[in-house]
Amino acid sequence: MNPLEKKLHLAASFLLFCIPAMLLFTRAGADIAVVLIGVIFLVRSALVRDWSWAREKDILILLIIFILMNALVSPFAEHVSKSFSRSLSWLRFVVFYAAVTRWVLQDAQTIRRFVIALFATISVAALDALYQFFVGVSLLSGQVMTGRLTGPLDRPNIGMYLAKTGLAGMVMAFALWLGKSSKNLFAIGCGLAPVLLSVIFLSGERAASVLTLIALVLIVGALFLVGGMARKISVGLALCGAGALAFLLSTSDRIWSRVEALADVVTNYSESIYGQLALLGLRFFGESPLTGVGMGNFSLVCKDYARKGVDGALCHPHPHNFYVEWLSDTGLIGTIPFTIFMVVLYWAGVKILAGSRENRLLGGLYLGVLVMSLFPFSATQSLFSNWPAILAWMSIASAVAAVRLVSNKPA
Repeated sequence: MNPLEKKLHLAASFLLFCIPAMLLFTRAGADIAVVLIGVIFLVRSALVRDWSWAREKDILILLIIFILMNALVSPFAEHVSKSFSRSLSWLRFVVFYAAVTRWVLQDAQTIRRFVIALFATISVAALDALYQFFVGVSLLSGQVMTGRLTGPLDRPNIGMYLAKTGLAGMVMAFALWLGKSSKNLFAIGCGLAPVLLSVIFLSGERAASVLTLIALVLIVGALFLVGGMARKISVGLALCGAGALAFLLSTSDRIWSRVEALADVVTNYSESIYGQLALLGLRFFGESPLTGVGMGNFSLVCKDYARKGVDGALCHPHPHNFYVEWLSDTGLIGTIPFTIFMVVLYWAGVKILAGSRENRLLGGLYLGVLVMSLFPFSATQSLFSNWPAILAWMSIASAVAAVRLVSNKPA
C-alpha cells in the first residue's frame, strides 16, 4: 500500500472496529460508519485503479441484484418512491461487504485487531446483560428487564447480537490460529463462549436460541469430523451442552414458558402471527411473482388490502421471514439471484468441511455464522433495514474474510 492508501485503510478499519459498539448505543452511527467504509473503499479503488473486486462472483451477484432491483423491481412497485428509497440505499451493504472482504480484513494483523475490539465489546455487553438478569436493570443503559433481557440495547435483541458477533469473532480467531498469527485469541474466545451462550439462552429470544443450537450442532459436528482427540472433545462438549440445556429448562420457568410458546408456534404455525405474516407475504408474491410488490412495500400494500378485508393487525413493516420478504418485495427477479449468492457462500463452507482435517472446524464455525443470518425457517427481522442488516452483513463479511485469509481465494 502507498501512504495514502494506508491512511484510508486505517480510517476504514477504525470505523469497522467501532460498529459493534455503535450497534449497541447508536444505530444511526453504525449506518453512517457502513456508508463511510463503502465511500472510502470506492475512493481507494479509484485511486489505485483496482475494480477487480467487482468481477468476483459473490460481489458480482450482489451488484446484479442491485441493478435488477432498481431497473425491474422498483419501477413497477405498488409504491414506487418507497421501493426506490430501499433499493437504491441497499447498495451500501453491497459495497460494505466488498470492502470488508476484499480490503479492510485482508491481512492477519487487521483481523487480529478487529477480533480484540469485537471480543472486548461483546464481553462488556454480555456482562451487562448478566447484571441485568440478576439485578433487574442494565448498568449501561438503565433498561429495566421486563421478561426478556436487553442488556445495553433498547429492545430485546441482545441474544441475537451476541450470537452473530460472537460466532463471527470465533471464525476470525480460529483463522488466525490456523495461520499461526495468534493462538491466544481463539483461547480467549473459547473462554468467553460460556458467558455468551448463557446470555443467549437466558435472553428468552426464541430465534436466537434455536439458531445458536443449530450453529452449535454444526460446530460440534465439524469438530467430530476432525477426528483424534478433537472427536473426544466434541462428544464431551455435546454431553456438557445437553446437560446444561436440560438444567436450564428444568430450573427456569421463564425459559420453559418460551419453549412452550415456540412449540405452540411450530405446531400451529398457520394460525400464529408469524404464519399469517408469511402467508400474506406469499399472497403478495403470488399476485406479483416476477417483481413482487416493491422493496419496503409490505406494510403499505397490507394497508391497501386492509381496506378490502385483510386483518389490519398483520400490517407489520415486513413478514418476519427474509425469504418471504425477498419473494413478496422483489419477486423471482430478486429472490433467484440472492439464492444463488447464498449457495455460493454455503458451498464455500461445505468445501472446507470436505477438505483437510485441520480446517474442518473453520468450516463448522463459518457455516454457523451463515445459519444465524440465512436459516430459512426462522422468524427474522428485515434484511433490508439498518440495524439487523448491518449486524447480518458485518458477521457474514467477517466470516468470509476469515475463510479468504486461510484459503487465499474468493469464497
